[in-house]
Amino acid sequence: MNERQMRSSPTSQHSLRALVVEDREDVAMSLAMLLERLGYSVQVAPTAKEAMEHGAHFKPDVIFLDIGLPDQSGYDVCKDMRRSEWAAKAFIVALTGRNEPSDMIRSANTGFDRHVAKPMGFDTLQEILLIVNDRAA
Repeated sequence: MNERQMRSSPTSQHSLRALVVEDREDVAMSLAMLLERLGYSVQVAPTAKEAMEHGAHFKPDVIFLDIGLPDQSGYDVCKDMRRSEWAAKAFIVALTGRNEPSDMIRSANTGFDRHVAKPMGFDTLQEILLIVNDRAA
């Protein structure tokens, strides 16, 4: 499925919500702009604290969560999110520079739905968004 097909799919018309939690502004803004172009409403948070605040009000369908945040580990943030009402059923993606089997196992055991090594390719993003769209349908 290409970008045009993703934008024209019925579920993307419902403006699903994505929260991008990433302290590197260039990475966060690139992903946010791409998600917006694909029809998502997007909020960006550079810290764990802001992610929890934004998430509680925004109630995202999908969360792209950096593991290496400046104020708290992404693993701990994921655990906190899973305990919240607003993110209990959200699709949470671990974004990390580490892609060893032990990292993937830790992500799964923490509550992440998907572990993705940076930089995330467009095909991987499409796969994730198809799952999110299917869940929302």
